[in-house]
Amino acid sequence: MLEKSWLETLNPQQKQAVIYTEGALYVIAGAGTGKTKTLTSRIAYLIQQLNVPYDQFLAITFTNNAAKEMKNRVQSIIQIPNAALNIYTFHAFGFQVLKRFINRLSYGYDSRFNILDDNDSKKIIKDVVKALNLDSEKYLPSFLKKQIYLIKTKNPHRKDAPPMDHHIEKIYNAYQTYLKNNNLIDFDDLIIYTYELFLNYPEIRTFYQNKFLHVLVDEFQDTDFHQYQILKLLAEKHRNLFAVGDPDQNIYSFRGASKENNDLFVQDFQAKKIILEQNYRSTNNILKKANLLIKKNHNGFGKELKSSLGDGSEVFFNQFFNANLEADFVIKEIDRLVAKNQYRYGDIAILYRYNTLERLFENNLMKKGIPYKILGNISFYQRKEIKDLIAYLKVLMDTDQNFYLQRIINVPSRKIGKVTFQKIEEISQKQNLSFFEALNHYPPDSKIIKHIVAFQTLIQKMKDKLQSPSFNKLEEIVDYVDKTVGYSDALREKPDSLETQNALDYIQELKNVFAEANTEFEGTVLEKLNQLLDQISLYSQDKRDGNDQVKLATVHKVKGMEFKVVFIIGFEENIFPLNNSKDPDDTFDLEEERRLAYVAITRAKERLYLTSVAQRMKYGQFVKLEISSFVKEMNFPLTNPNEAYFNKTMKIRPHNPHQASLYQIGDKVEHNAFGRGTVIEIKIPLITISFLPPYGIKKLDIKHPSFKKVESLASALQKQNPPFDE
Repeated sequence: MLEKSWLETLNPQQKQAVIYTEGALYVIAGAGTGKTKTLTSRIAYLIQQLNVPYDQFLAITFTNNAAKEMKNRVQSIIQIPNAALNIYTFHAFGFQVLKRFINRLSYGYDSRFNILDDNDSKKIIKDVVKALNLDSEKYLPSFLKKQIYLIKTKNPHRKDAPPMDHHIEKIYNAYQTYLKNNNLIDFDDLIIYTYELFLNYPEIRTFYQNKFLHVLVDEFQDTDFHQYQILKLLAEKHRNLFAVGDPDQNIYSFRGASKENNDLFVQDFQAKKIILEQNYRSTNNILKKANLLIKKNHNGFGKELKSSLGDGSEVFFNQFFNANLEADFVIKEIDRLVAKNQYRYGDIAILYRYNTLERLFENNLMKKGIPYKILGNISFYQRKEIKDLIAYLKVLMDTDQNFYLQRIINVPSRKIGKVTFQKIEEISQKQNLSFFEALNHYPPDSKIIKHIVAFQTLIQKMKDKLQSPSFNKLEEIVDYVDKTVGYSDALREKPDSLETQNALDYIQELKNVFAEANTEFEGTVLEKLNQLLDQISLYSQDKRDGNDQVKLATVHKVKGMEFKVVFIIGFEENIFPLNNSKDPDDTFDLEEERRLAYVAITRAKERLYLTSVAQRMKYGQFVKLEISSFVKEMNFPLTNPNEAYFNKTMKIRPHNPHQASLYQIGDKVEHNAFGRGTVIEIKIPLITISFLPPYGIKKLDIKHPSFKKVESLASALQKQNPPFDE
């Protein structure tokens, strides 16, 4: 018998789900409501209370860690060896099926098939592209692997799927042919071929239906078309399908997860629904905001989370004038919380909708010496496109930089391959020349010489331009290099993908870094460039280990995790919610964006901060932003977003109608948001002020009450000591 004391640890809804025996059941388990406990208790109940043999149930989840945790929890309730439990990931279950029956398919496979890992798949794809004489720079293996995944996992009955690119279709067919001819399958095939066996071979389907009287599945909301069909075919005889999931946490449609499966399950099995609403993770104030937000979606399940932990701290919403102030606030608040010994760095997470928002926070954490870890992504300065463009700049500053020269000589592709590269290296070593000098000694009768000369000419042209008085701002330099070498253009020529768009976004963010650095350093533009490159080198080397680290991550990367303190930044329209559509008439899934925000909010256990800004830098300029509709849906009191920072944070001084006549170039001013600065231009009604880092040059209404003169140029000269050289 299952221990009575264990049953008593379940709340009424959990217990109702565990002991339900009248057919299919959908346990709609909100965030932090103990879904894993409920699922594993159900398995224990089947074995101990209902005497179901342990080999007659099947439990399926999505990750190896989740499967391992489920086994350990069941084993802690009933003393049964982990190995005896049929708890698998979808892929592991597919492997078991295919090992036994793959030879029944008409593809020529036998039970000795091997499974390709991701790197092996990409190598084969690369070889296929080469064999088809397609552009290897355009059709990258990583991009094509994702396209092949989407082709394999899409619902074949959907009519709204976009037509497949002709070349991608050829690559897909050639890739699959290679796999079949060599008795190889990839991870996606583990699912697809299992589905085909269950669908087309009734005797195989019946074998597994009789083998598993009870089927249980975790994270049901993340199932795609084929995964649900496998579950349906497995359970259609005995109708004992026990699913645990939360439709409000369906955030993986880009991976093929189908929100329609939630309704299909209820319809196909006439499944009973039990809703778990008692939350054991977050305080009531956090859950109130989550509930307010998610009720705007129309899923019909009517779930409202309630906390067992009391009200807790208020949820903080803060508006800032720009992203620098936003980042400054977050870092200072982290410092404050840790200094008070309330929290450790490892208790804290900074979450954002997409990766490029992370860069300012990474910089500030490094400057403050706060340990951090970026989850599921590499550091901004370690990204390929960033390192490539930085390498170009280092070479232009010094062509003897062999390491960086070697990195860029064939980026973008110039038909200078490995053999040519090795020959240049050989010339360099034999004649004791720099790599760039060795280019002049390459055999002139070689077929490749025209490409080498073109590269030399390109570098010299950019180097000469850099030495001329052509640039006034740092971002102009990186923009010139990008356009001259055709780096972004080469990316745009590749098939459209999230990976390509991310790379372009990171390049734009690099230009923002350079724009912000204009006022951070002193000297000529070239001197500033040199200082900035040195600083970036230090950033690139800054690595921190250990568990006590602030976590930085996109929301997608933290599903299933929890943190005592969470900062969610960038709550602005077209950022969160994000609209990626390039077609102004196209719609995007606002409900999925809302579910994503809901997931982010419910990661917080004790303290939650949401932030928004009135403007962010884009294309080297500040762009005004509207506050996110999600913030409004959570009933935070708001003012006009363009005025909010001033209304909430600044002490407004009375307007002086004669103020415009008080300024002259060289005057020192104090701004309530931007701090100290120097007047560098006056063109009524505007005044241009150069502020101290990180705010830079701003054009303002000369009559605006947010700033005042603190010292005239004449007074400063009298002292012969500029007051802002700090």
